[in-house]
Amino acid sequence: METWFLMAVTLCVAALINSLLGLLSASSGPKIPPGPMTIPALGSITWIRKDFFDVESMIRSLHAKLGPIVALHIGSYPMIYISSHSLAHQALIRNGAIFADRPPAIPLVKIISCNQHSISSASCGPMWRTLRRNLTAGILHPTRVKSFSRARRWVLGILLDQLRAAGPSTAMQVAGHFRYAVFCLQVLMCFGDRLEERQIKDVQAVQTALLLRAPRFAILNFLPSIGKILFRRQWDEFQKLLRNQENVFLPLIRARSAIR
Repeated sequence: METWFLMAVTLCVAALINSLLGLLSASSGPKIPPGPMTIPALGSITWIRKDFFDVESMIRSLHAKLGPIVALHIGSYPMIYISSHSLAHQALIRNGAIFADRPPAIPLVKIISCNQHSISSASCGPMWRTLRRNLTAGILHPTRVKSFSRARRWVLGILLDQLRAAGPSTAMQVAGHFRYAVFCLQVLMCFGDRLEERQIKDVQAVQTALLLRAPRFAILNFLPSIGKILFRRQWDEFQKLLRNQENVFLPLIRARSAIR
């Protein structure tokens, strides 16, 4: 009982000090667009009433109330949203050099992306340029379309076999079969080889679990240092999913590296 009391007092004192520091630095810091009320260290008060992953409807509502540029805080991270085409053009085209880089990722995204080592999260620099070059030259370039023709025929065969196995006289949910076929193609393009059905389903299972359970872990983005203690169950579950992902991915990556 005493331990929890001391922990609660410590958290309150830390929050109070952080709030005072935030108030002292607010006047000297850069001006940001309007947004909902912000609680220092916790972020915008809107997150208390809304689901973290219901951000789209939240942003539309804020734009209608506050104008074409609004700011939301996730913990201490400010995020700016622009709904005007002209303002977006002014920021990203006319002032492209200023906005070319990405800000530090929020805590969970930083963990999932392995410290922003992905094309959608990496900072503008050598890492991002390498990832972009690999993506455009290895996958998206028109000359690469023909090189994946065998892969597409293989995946088409998988899809047709599944549809035939379901039987012509029974109604079926085709979405799952198409989803699995596309996933097979993505796995082949990612790991560079045809995997066994068991391996493909293992990859699909860990990725699906991480995606579907992501809303449970959103609370860990707020006060991440002490959130691991306060929300220990969510943190342990998140770590378990990451370990499962690592156990599935690493053998495939090492097998591909050994071929090279």
